[in-house]
Order: sequence, then structure tokens, then C-alpha cells
Amino acid sequence: MAETTTIQITTDTRDQLRELGKMGEDYNTVIRRLIAEHNLDKLIEKGEKRIKEHRDKFVDINDL
Repeated sequence: MAETTTIQITTDTRDQLRELGKMGEDYNTVIRRLIAEHNLDKLIEKGEKRIKEHRDKFVDINDL
């Protein structure tokens, strides 16, 4: 089993985490889901930036 630790958060943050959680999820699961969503958002942003920077290297599907 993974080692656990205690982190300090405000009651407001705790309440917001509780609202974001789904039935049966603990805080660790909610936080891990939020981290995964954040990482996905960053990956999407990076991809969009790359497309904008290299638009000339892409072919419009209508031109095929």
C-alpha cells in the first residue's frame, strides 16, 4: 500500500474538493483526477501551439 501523508488545506478548499468528488471518491482520488485533467489540458495547449507554429507544414484535408 502507498505511503500516505497529511497536507494542510483550508476548509474552503476541502469543501471545493468535496464538491468536485464523485460518490465514493476520497480526496486523493479527486486530486489525482484533477492532476490528470491538468496534464491533459497542458498537452492539448502544447499541441495547439505546435500546430499554430508549424501551420505551413500541415495540409488541409479538403486539399487532398
